[in-house]
Amino acid sequence: FFLSLISFPPVRPWGPTFSLALMEMATVQVSVTLMLLAALTFNMFQGSKSSSWWGRYLVYPATYMLAVQVGSQHMLPALVFGTLLRYVVNLVFTCLSKMDSFSEPVKIHRANPPAEQHERELDWDGPVILSPTAFVLVDLVTPWLRTTVPLSWTSVGVCFLAHYLVVEPIYYLFHLWLHKPAIYKASHVHHHSSVVTEAISGTSHPMLETLGYLANFSFSFLVPAWLGCFSTSLIPIYFTFFDIMNCIGHCNFEVVPRWLQAGPLKYFIYTSTYHSLHHSKYKYNYCLFCPIWDHLGGTVHSTAESLHEQVLTQKPRQLDAVFLAHGHGTHSMLHLPWLSPFLATHQHEQRWWMIPLQPLTFLWVLFCRYCLSTACVQRYQYRGTQCATWCLPVTGHFYFMKSHRQAISDMIVQAVKDADDAGVRYLGLAHLNKAEFINQGGKDLLPQLGDRKIRVVHGNTLTAAAVWQALREHTTLQDEIVFAGSTSKIGRALCILLSNRGNTVRMITGCEERFQKIKSEAGEGGKKLVRVQTYEEGVGCRAWILGKWMEPKKIQAMIPPGSLIIDFAVPHVSEDIAKDYRYVNGASLSYSLKETDITFCHDVPNTVPACLAAAIVHARENTQKHETGEVDVDEVEGWWEKATRHGFSLA
Repeated sequence: FFLSLISFPPVRPWGPTFSLALMEMATVQVSVTLMLLAALTFNMFQGSKSSSWWGRYLVYPATYMLAVQVGSQHMLPALVFGTLLRYVVNLVFTCLSKMDSFSEPVKIHRANPPAEQHERELDWDGPVILSPTAFVLVDLVTPWLRTTVPLSWTSVGVCFLAHYLVVEPIYYLFHLWLHKPAIYKASHVHHHSSVVTEAISGTSHPMLETLGYLANFSFSFLVPAWLGCFSTSLIPIYFTFFDIMNCIGHCNFEVVPRWLQAGPLKYFIYTSTYHSLHHSKYKYNYCLFCPIWDHLGGTVHSTAESLHEQVLTQKPRQLDAVFLAHGHGTHSMLHLPWLSPFLATHQHEQRWWMIPLQPLTFLWVLFCRYCLSTACVQRYQYRGTQCATWCLPVTGHFYFMKSHRQAISDMIVQAVKDADDAGVRYLGLAHLNKAEFINQGGKDLLPQLGDRKIRVVHGNTLTAAAVWQALREHTTLQDEIVFAGSTSKIGRALCILLSNRGNTVRMITGCEERFQKIKSEAGEGGKKLVRVQTYEEGVGCRAWILGKWMEPKKIQAMIPPGSLIIDFAVPHVSEDIAKDYRYVNGASLSYSLKETDITFCHDVPNTVPACLAAAIVHARENTQKHETGEVDVDEVEGWWEKATRHGFSLA
């Protein structure tokens, strides 16, 4: 059906040389395509939770079909190139805004947008998608864009004069109208829900508002067309200019230097702080990119100039605690906020559209491993304590390749030293960054730090405390417990605690020596520790602790539905398996969203790893101690009290 729409030669309904039958067929084609475009446009603005929302990108092929049907192919190369440039511009600004070393010194709002904002603003490319459609529609109903000339300084000059003399004042008046209470509540509140803006926030609007903007911005092309100097090359030029300026106003870091605000320049070039004030003060700074209209209308905020100066001269925030993370699977490297702030707030998982991207993802993973260094993924505060998550550009599988371990170990040491040089007081180690085969739970790092003041924290004591708390809440003395991963540092502490409480523990382990050592450390309770070597020997028990990953099929085959599973393995049990059990993730802790602006999802949404929480607690209590090597069993219960005192709880 769709092929039939483009199987005829380019047709103009008004062409006098075509037969009536052919004209009727052409009219049907165009009408069907227009109805399809209308339906797709309405679908675009249904919100990202709509099951058909991703159909928004079908607007592109539908626009292509319409362009072929009405003979607008002369604009397609410029429209395709210009649209690609728009995506590149927005990605570059998004990336820069998330690069801490670049944006932190000139950050305007020193807080992260809430996670729900990222989901709401998935509609940001609506105007990008609809802009080519607008060009084709104008070409369908008018002859204005059919006469083109080669690009010249005259055509560029007229285009930008049209922007500053026509688009800017119309936008100013339209924007004032949008802030009338009834209109604001009906439409513009969607955009202003973002107080701490992202680079892409500037194009996130409801449908009618978006169409109004497109109509206004068209004058930058219509005026040159009316004056006989329209060139299709203006399309990528203006698209790029517009999106750069739009991103400058919304990226939440100051881009514009002082000298561009000297003298009369401040009337014609706005700053990042200038438009940021519009999102925080609402009734000021309405202009598009040219503040002269605010000056003429008396709507300039009094702090516009001083805030610009303040942001350009502020000092970076001093970090108290850093959590040193690493990648999981290859797909996790697509969840970095530099690439997608939205994905960064969601659990790292393989999505259907990532499958065809796997060759590129593989190259990206290799590029990260060999070309990038440790970087800050996100800064955040927790109850006023300044924290950050840094990430080694290494995915999990590299840790299990012996040829990479020394390089990874060196990267960890360098990251600790860099943190110390930056004044960080405590550095927490994520899962594999404290592996026994890497640095013995951080113990091997200490001799390499000399007299540096930074303290290294593996956080295993709090993880053990969280699992122990879950055990106290969900088990009794009579429960027999099967323990996978029982000889790890966390497992050792828990086995000693459980056996001393009186529980029989079936420790799944192939290492007799490690088992005997833990049994002797448990004292009298050691009698309750039983070594088993296979999962099958745990069949029948209804309480399991998973400290190492267990295949989903084995879980379903060996653990009866409804049994208790307390999990602190990485990766953890998936939701589709966990739903059949009394499942507790002991490695993830909940917190109040009101007490922090952390939005990066480390593992489970709206939680933090217990080892990250431990680094924060160390910083808040200023313990002045390293936490490496074996877990001190005597401190486990005390650490749970500390965690709850600082607002953490079981997920």
